[in-house]
Amino acid sequence: MHLCDLEKKDYIGCLKSTGHQSDKCRQFSKKYLECRMEKNLMARQDMSELGFRKEGESQASVDESDTGRIDK
Repeated sequence: MHLCDLEKKDYIGCLKSTGHQSDKCRQFSKKYLECRMEKNLMARQDMSELGFRKEGESQASVDESDTGRIDK
């Protein structure tokens, strides 16, 4: 078994069971990415940079923080 295989299988299983609706599997996606970062399989990044809100943060506060950003 490879590193983070259980997390990957959980995520893929969720996708299959929900008809590939990734929004319903975000918790599994987050666990998989966190595992990959912990095992140095990918560079560490803040989860907010990967599209995940911090605990207790509302979508409105995320939207407000994005309004000042300039995309190139």
